Amino acid sequence: MARARLSPSIPESSPLLEHLNALPVAVIETDESGTVRIWAGAAERMFGWSTSEAVGGHIDALELVHEADLAFVDAVVDRLRSGHERHLVQRNRVRTRSGEVRHCEWTRIALGPHPGRCPAILSYVLDVTGQVEARTTALTARANLERWLRANPEGCCGLDCDWRITHWNPAAERMLERSSSEVVGRELWEVLPALRGSSFHRAFDEALADGFLRVLEDRAPGGRAWYSVTAVPTARGLNVFFSDVTGRRQLEEDFLAVEAARKAERP
Repeated sequence: MARARLSPSIPESSPLLEHLNALPVAVIETDESGTVRIWAGAAERMFGWSTSEAVGGHIDALELVHEADLAFVDAVVDRLRSGHERHLVQRNRVRTRSGEVRHCEWTRIALGPHPGRCPAILSYVLDVTGQVEARTTALTARANLERWLRANPEGCCGLDCDWRITHWNPAAERMLERSSSEVVGRELWEVLPALRGSSFHRAFDEALADGFLRVLEDRAPGGRAWYSVTAVPTARGLNVFFSDVTGRRQLEEDFLAVEAARKAERP
């Protein structure tokens, strides 16, 4: 692997150079004309260009910046050239020598006190592709979850550890006749006071205490409707899924009543 050359006064055997080349960040310095004069740290590993290929050439010749981010990066460099800011941090996509697109965080420092002139720029570059992909995956999963919750015929109520409602899907709105805007952010017992001390409340407490879900079917406190409820503990509290099973319960009761009447009529 080609080694970085910091300056003629620092030999290639320097411990400083060894330390620099072991860094997980790329270290790049360009002079006032944009010519690369330092290409060290993880620069070769990150971008694919060796030190001998990069040093002495113009930074633009490497075509590091993804074409979609060129205008954004140019604007950042222009801010450094203005002399009003000496240090800027931004993220943009890069294209490696092999054509792979990566996400990188650049810390750019203007070197030299001459506003209006193109300064030498020292850049520290960190590959944040893993972070970006993880965040994208999480956002996609959240969007998919939100779509599922909206389409789910079951009611869903999210609760944090303080019993505050964090989400309330359209099925919950229909079943309990309360809009999401009415209830999200409020304590469950304020929205549904009859639940406090009920069998549902006990099931919620048990699920939170031991970390195992609870499934319960019971009549709503003070009402005629029957609900099947599943309380699922999460790292942040509970997700409660529920469905109105009043119609099924009524059919079961009617069936049992008919069977009882038949038995009573038998000699």
